[in-house]
Amino acid sequence: MTIGNSCHTIYPLTKIQLTWHTIGPILAQNYTVIAPDNRGSGDSSIPANGDYSAETVAEDLKGILDFLNITQAYVFSHDKGAGLAAALAVKYRTLVKRVGFSEYLLPGYGYERFSAPMPNWDVYANWQLAFFSVPDVAEYFISGKEREMLAWYFFHASYSGMEAISHEHLDRYTTSISKPGFLRACFGYFASATVAADNRFFNATLRPNPLTQPVLTLGGEASAAPVSFLEQLWGPVGTDVIYDVVPKAGHWIGRMTSTQTSPMLHQLTTIEQLTRTPHGLQTGC
Repeated sequence: MTIGNSCHTIYPLTKIQLTWHTIGPILAQNYTVIAPDNRGSGDSSIPANGDYSAETVAEDLKGILDFLNITQAYVFSHDKGAGLAAALAVKYRTLVKRVGFSEYLLPGYGYERFSAPMPNWDVYANWQLAFFSVPDVAEYFISGKEREMLAWYFFHASYSGMEAISHEHLDRYTTSISKPGFLRACFGYFASATVAADNRFFNATLRPNPLTQPVLTLGGEASAAPVSFLEQLWGPVGTDVIYDVVPKAGHWIGRMTSTQTSPMLHQLTTIEQLTRTPHGLQTGC
């Protein structure tokens, strides 16, 4: 999700605009909000070459900004969208004036360890990261049960169980992901080959040259917390990083109520105070 005079959101699994149905309108009171569907999701097309690497999708995002004649942007991201935002920020440092990340670990910075089987894994753990890493197998077992998968996907990491998503929105997500080829496409972001490509990219670009733009990192109280955990994940990524935990939130900070978003929005609005430019870009879920 983006903030600035222009705002842009990115998330790879389902329809992006709906992901930000709560926070987007609030930001739109002061900013132009841009919420594209990433390649292979929502109303965007499926790439013929099956390339969902962060480096490649960052070029998609750059293309959107170029098309809109946006030369400076604020970028905020969530989950897998954080990898896309990081790639955009490291490749186009003057374009991305400030960048935010939430609820994610970059490949090469802890993602691989977090996605490996652990003794404490249960129904609420993130074992799907390993399962989705072989897209053909994940598609085979989930095809025909997209709604059941998405229901689990939302409740297992939420602060309030299935109250994190309405039945109407769950149906809309299911319709989107059930289109021919889109279930397989969404797993492309989790594929072992994609994660390996992202690992190589970030180790070659970000590791030797951390981001110098101001970086905001957020975690949900019931998910990526406490602040010390965020510091461990994101400290090496930039030279000017601030951390915060969103209260009464799980993984799905983009679906919170306006009351729950207020601490997060306060952090986001400081972006304009620190670096006032004509546009902003946010990615996440």
